[in-house]
Amino acid sequence: MVTSPRRERGAALFAALLFAVAMAALLAAMGKLWEDRSQRERERDLLWGGRQFKKALERYAAATPAGQIPAPSRVEELLQDDRAEPLQRHLRRIPLDPMTGTFNWEFVRDAQGRIAGVHSSSNAKPLPADGLWPEPRVFEGTTSYGQWVFRPTGR
Repeated sequence: MVTSPRRERGAALFAALLFAVAMAALLAAMGKLWEDRSQRERERDLLWGGRQFKKALERYAAATPAGQIPAPSRVEELLQDDRAEPLQRHLRRIPLDPMTGTFNWEFVRDAQGRIAGVHSSSNAKPLPADGLWPEPRVFEGTTSYGQWVFRPTGR
């Protein structure tokens, strides 16, 4: 059976088109995988930063002298607590909010206006909890990272 050059060019063009479609699909899948992996890394960093605030608030409360309120009114009080000697640093530095790329965390305030917890200001939707860390069980069902509130135990 003899094939014409026109038919061979058509087959080659069709094969090239199939290859291009397959490569586009592969690149799209790889892009989604990379995006999810990057978001998981930011989630991990958010959990780390939130835990730092949570521990700092717990240390601040534990170091509170008798008769004083066991919660700071400003975040700077976690960085330099001068209520007693010697000066204490419950938080070495304010961690970056990885979801916004800023240091502008949102603070949950109690009835006296004191800091009772912290959360990201991001309204982005979290990836589904997949058991990689314990907190997502607490945060399961949340619709934004702003709902991931980190507060001292018992508050």
